Amino acid sequence: MLSRSSEYAIRALTHLASRPERGWILSRRIAAELGIPSSFLAKILQTLASVGILESQRGRNGGFRLLREPHLISLFEIVEPFDRLGQRRLCILGQKVCDEASACPLHDTWKKSLSLFLVKLQETTLEEVARHNAPGGFPRPTSPSEPAPTPAPATSMKSVTSVISSAGGLPVLR
Repeated sequence: MLSRSSEYAIRALTHLASRPERGWILSRRIAAELGIPSSFLAKILQTLASVGILESQRGRNGGFRLLREPHLISLFEIVEPFDRLGQRRLCILGQKVCDEASACPLHDTWKKSLSLFLVKLQETTLEEVARHNAPGGFPRPTSPSEPAPTPAPATSMKSVTSVISSAGGLPVLR
């Protein structure tokens, strides 16, 4: 349901929100700590900076940091620049035209589920996701003496779904 860019954006911002210090951190360090391709993450973080979620600074002491507190950032704000979920009205069965007049068999179910999903993305904050600490979920920042966590991209979105579901019982779409 969410693109790889959105998944990485949520993971990276969760990582930033989980850090006790709010200083600058290089994108390549975040990428190494989360097991995300560095050049891909750099583009994602630049996009998030361009929409006012992150602040970026070039130079020796530069990097990225959250522009707002995590409780003021919704998951919808994070994924919208990548997935445009607010504009997307695709048919789940792939029909070119799927509306009230010529609906597919799953139109009503999908419309309700998508609507609930969008509401939960809007209601769930980055702070809530950062507080959630499930095994195999979002890795916590490591100290310099600890190895970087093994990436778990397949389970990381399950953690987001778990947080969203616990916030109000979102139906899981497969």
